[in-house]
Amino acid sequence: MKVLHLGKLCPPNEGGVDVFAFEIVEALKRKGIHADLLCLNSFTGEGIYRGIDYFSCKTNFFFNGAPISVDYALAFFKMKDSYDIIHVHCPVPMAEIVSLFTNQKVILHWHSDIVRQKLTYRFYRPIQRLLLKKAEKIIVTSKQYLDTSEQLRGYKHKAVVVPLGINPARLSIDEEAQKEFGWISEKVQDKKVVLSLGRLVEYKGFEYLVKASKYLNDDIIVVIAGGGPLYSKLQTEIKKMGLDEKIILTGKVSNVAVFMKNCDVFCLPSVGRNEAFGLVLLEALYFGKPLITTNVVGSGMNYVNKNNQTGYIVPPKDPLALAEAINKILSDKELYSYFSENAIQRFKEFEIDTIADKIIEIYKEVL
Repeated sequence: MKVLHLGKLCPPNEGGVDVFAFEIVEALKRKGIHADLLCLNSFTGEGIYRGIDYFSCKTNFFFNGAPISVDYALAFFKMKDSYDIIHVHCPVPMAEIVSLFTNQKVILHWHSDIVRQKLTYRFYRPIQRLLLKKAEKIIVTSKQYLDTSEQLRGYKHKAVVVPLGINPARLSIDEEAQKEFGWISEKVQDKKVVLSLGRLVEYKGFEYLVKASKYLNDDIIVVIAGGGPLYSKLQTEIKKMGLDEKIILTGKVSNVAVFMKNCDVFCLPSVGRNEAFGLVLLEALYFGKPLITTNVVGSGMNYVNKNNQTGYIVPPKDPLALAEAINKILSDKELYSYFSENAIQRFKEFEIDTIADKIIEIYKEVL
């Protein structure tokens, strides 16, 4: 069995979906599957990351946020006949388009609908429909997302739900990584830490966590880790509200694990369905951190976070509800322990090897 995964960005310059694409290939290889990854980077050629080879293609330009690469197409047409299955991580238009031109079995891994590019989607939709028609199976990351996806309407009979997973070995913390949290420790001191982590963009809802901070107990501090276009806006809002002592903006961080380990609660205040799953929640579960997520219709966040079991689910865009949930968890030791223990148990369902076994069964069925 030979499988070619078509991804977006190559490691280590990746987002959550790109982390998963690499780690599932890594896990499949451990289980004896011949799996390769074709992805986009600043160069064309073979790369290696964590001892795993991948095929990198130079990005020529971006069109409405989507990377375009001539080498990606050339590499695919050169490689495709060597594989039994083409496993496409969506939405990556470059990967989706080239996969139309193969006789191999095609499996789509539906990480998200196309949400932001509403205008260009009108023109791209016919191509997407051709791909959905061609696909043997469509892997969707949560039932919530599958049930609410308009773009998958008419093709749900092909869908199978398999959540994302992570490799816990990636979350090890060495001495160098610990230093990254060092300067924050001085400001945190003995306060309880609410961590939120991700790219600083609108749909992540960080502005509502900032507003929630003024309602938090005095022994709580908020750390928002990540870079992005809203950094300056959030910084200005924090100063304007006089919350400099309540919130730390770290900018982009290189080691997520050290922040997870040193926080008390993890909060993902997203407000849009762009937050299709929230891979970062799995990292928080691994460290036994209670979760606070928002009730965004269709998002897999609330598949990962079990309300009143691993944390709380609150209405989106509601600073007071966020604050009340945070205060309640961090002021009740018995409740905190209950959520923390459940988080550790819940994580076992998302270990990458467990997810790889489910995907291998899909491969066998398709072949």
